[in-house]
Amino acid sequence: MTAKIAAPTAPRIRALASALPPFEFSQETLMPAALERAFGPDWQTRPDAAQMRRLFSATRVERRRFALDLLAYYDRPRGTAERMASYQTAGHALGREALEGCLRQSEGQTLSDLTLVSCTGYAAPGLDILLARDLGLPGDLRRVCIGHMGCHGVLVGLRQALATLRAYPEATVALLSVELSGLHFSPTQDIEAMTSFALFGDAAVALTLSNAADARAEVSGPALVDTYNFADFATAEQMSWTITDSGFVMGLSPRVPITLRRQVRGAVERLLAPHGLALPDITHWIIHPGGPSILEVIQQRLELSDEQIAPSWRVLAERGNCSSATVLLILDDLLQSGATHPGEWGVMMAFGPGLSLELALWRF
Repeated sequence: MTAKIAAPTAPRIRALASALPPFEFSQETLMPAALERAFGPDWQTRPDAAQMRRLFSATRVERRRFALDLLAYYDRPRGTAERMASYQTAGHALGREALEGCLRQSEGQTLSDLTLVSCTGYAAPGLDILLARDLGLPGDLRRVCIGHMGCHGVLVGLRQALATLRAYPEATVALLSVELSGLHFSPTQDIEAMTSFALFGDAAVALTLSNAADARAEVSGPALVDTYNFADFATAEQMSWTITDSGFVMGLSPRVPITLRRQVRGAVERLLAPHGLALPDITHWIIHPGGPSILEVIQQRLELSDEQIAPSWRVLAERGNCSSATVLLILDDLLQSGATHPGEWGVMMAFGPGLSLELALWRF
């Protein structure tokens, strides 16, 4: 099948920057700390101790980074109000680092729009306002906040950015994801909640998009050609993110991979069909690693090679699941690897409550 070439007006990434949280822990360090807080100092004598160790190793996460020192922060119980105060301080610092890095790369461009994506905290005035103030952004900046949508929030932000750039061709849009999942860990004996503790990390990533090429930009990345979203509302209960008095609690059903197996191929084909593309035309896959079973199911269902799925596994091992920021970390990893070539196609995807599938089509 002959692939169509992206329209010249498809907006391109002009800058992309991530912020590394200051505290890094190996899985071997976090596992005993979590289990001791949940089950007491004698947890290793429990008959299910081996099962709990396997739970951590099964995530395929090797290390993660956090905005706060988790071992010190959770020396006592923390309520949601305390966690939100920590979010405003630590989220501001991490988000500023990512956004400033992005703005340095795209020096000379004036932002017209800023979209903030986060599902791990709330503040008013929000991070969008505080960062715009502290970075001297224009007062007529159009701001959008995408909150509590989960791991697919950045794809919603890209859909919003694409609509903005089609409506305002001269615009320059910044998209910032700030996710501090580490603020929501709590001692728990619930295996599903413990899986979340074993999987999630913190990150902030920012990018800018514009239609017009700018020779001063250090990065002229892939073009955002199209987006597509689909939700299987009958399975809405399979993912949840519930606000409690002791933080936000993640609910992730073991049936999520089953739902994705049923829905993902059709969703991708509906993204590709209007552009005369089919699955074999796609070289690069930027797939949110919601967990090992999700990646395995998607690889099988889309018939992807180990090489195509490798960037997702690599980021999962080194950073964990960083919620909405993860797909941008994978894209950054892919671009820095030198594996992409002009004219190649890529698909980005992530998932969230709904059960929602969000996808984006890229031209490198």
